[in-house]
Amino acid sequence: MTSETGVRTRLFTVGCVALLVVVLLLAGAAFLMSLAVQGFFDRPAQPEHELVAKKAGLTRYRLREAAQDGALTDREIAHAAGDTRWGSTRDTSAVRITVAYPTSGDAETCYLFTLPRPLTDRALDDPVRLSRCPADLGEPAT
Repeated sequence: MTSETGVRTRLFTVGCVALLVVVLLLAGAAFLMSLAVQGFFDRPAQPEHELVAKKAGLTRYRLREAAQDGALTDREIAHAAGDTRWGSTRDTSAVRITVAYPTSGDAETCYLFTLPRPLTDRALDDPVRLSRCPADLGEPAT
């Protein structure tokens, strides 16, 4: 009599081991995923000044896109400013746009965007954060 196991028994053992390895890998992946999801929700909220700076960056991008055709209408400025108060002054050298971004409570943070004339597709200078907002800004467009 031989002490060797049959082919059928060996295949069954290899299949069970492979299944066990797959189950362990899936369980490990599920465990790591649960840790990652918890870490994602536990991160601190972004500081308010960073959120306002990102909004100003978006406004800058939209103004640059709108000025590419050589004209900048009030409608294009309103779209770039979004749902915030804004005001503009135009002279022969530049178009200056002030946008007031709401912050916590009733406070606002204002940025000044200067678009030198002639209006083209060249890059805009970084917006300037103002120490206080002018009182003559219009109401947001609805």
